[in-house]
Amino acid sequence: MKRNTIIRSGMAAISVAAIMLAGAAPGYADPIDLEGETVTLVHNVAPGGATAISAQVLADAWSKTMADHPTMVVQSVSGGALTKGIDYVMDARPDGKTLGYLAWQGTTRILDPEVLQIPFQDFGVIGGIGGSNFLFHLRTDVGGGIENRDDLVNLDSVTVGVYSPRMTQGMQTAAALDLLGVDWKFVSGMLGDGPLYAAMQRGEIDAYPATTSQYISELGDGPIASGETMAIWQMGPLEADGSMKLDPALEGVPTLGEYIEKATGKPPEGPLWDLIMYHAQSSAPVNWIIVAPPGTPQDHLDMLRTSFDEATASPDYLEAATKVYGSPPNIVHWQEMTKIISDVQNTSEDIKDTMRQLVERIEQ
Repeated sequence: MKRNTIIRSGMAAISVAAIMLAGAAPGYADPIDLEGETVTLVHNVAPGGATAISAQVLADAWSKTMADHPTMVVQSVSGGALTKGIDYVMDARPDGKTLGYLAWQGTTRILDPEVLQIPFQDFGVIGGIGGSNFLFHLRTDVGGGIENRDDLVNLDSVTVGVYSPRMTQGMQTAAALDLLGVDWKFVSGMLGDGPLYAAMQRGEIDAYPATTSQYISELGDGPIASGETMAIWQMGPLEADGSMKLDPALEGVPTLGEYIEKATGKPPEGPLWDLIMYHAQSSAPVNWIIVAPPGTPQDHLDMLRTSFDEATASPDYLEAATKVYGSPPNIVHWQEMTKIISDVQNTSEDIKDTMRQLVERIEQ
């Protein structure tokens, strides 16, 4: 059944137990025979960025642990504010030959009308992967020019590029600029690090939230080293003590909270800060959700979950993924991922209202 023909009612009331039971159908005594087959791992952003690279790293490791050791290839299905790739996997046959490596943005998709929301709980949930932090990356010739990151607060306005108006790191950036008193304009539709950096080079945007992967591979020794651009702050998931994670690859770059406190002279607070921390808690730990199409046989789904866990624990995967992200990846197993899906579906109305107000301004 097509996603846009499904009537989705009462999603916020779905229990963790119901989610864990969803996404798989009985009927197969054994996993699907994949000997000699090709399994396509679909991601939903443009080729060439952190998503594409990290998907390939997973595919290389997963093909070694998956039953029958099929060939695994990575395919980009981008567009539609990331929904085309999600729909592609949602509508795929549950024959074992299509899997999803999806930038899910579940914390903002809850703003859709209920009948249009993506039923992530209907997928065969396999797990999730959180990469490294994002950094707010700014041209140094913006306005009258900046000499250090503290000069950001003196700018009249900043034009920021994002994947979509609901990109979580973009929403955090908009909220942070509001807290700093800096006017902003957003330009969306650039699905990945590559398109965002190209737009910056063309002068179409002044800044964007960049992945640490791009910092390591391109920005750190390139435009940042030459002084053309500057890393202003970093943002990521929360530590056990509630503080935002500092990525060791971004040495010397303050967290978003540290930057705001230094700039304003007091710790950030209020609805905008609550929104920033909500995304840090519920979205940042998982950049990509790993799924099988709805209706995937339970025995095959069990194999996929086990082989995913084995692949992401392997030394080869961890070494390669750490090179991509700049720090070890955050691996989320299927039980925890289903709980995250449920928690997101029960987000408070106050947080939703703050998000709606920001999205409306970003879309202007």
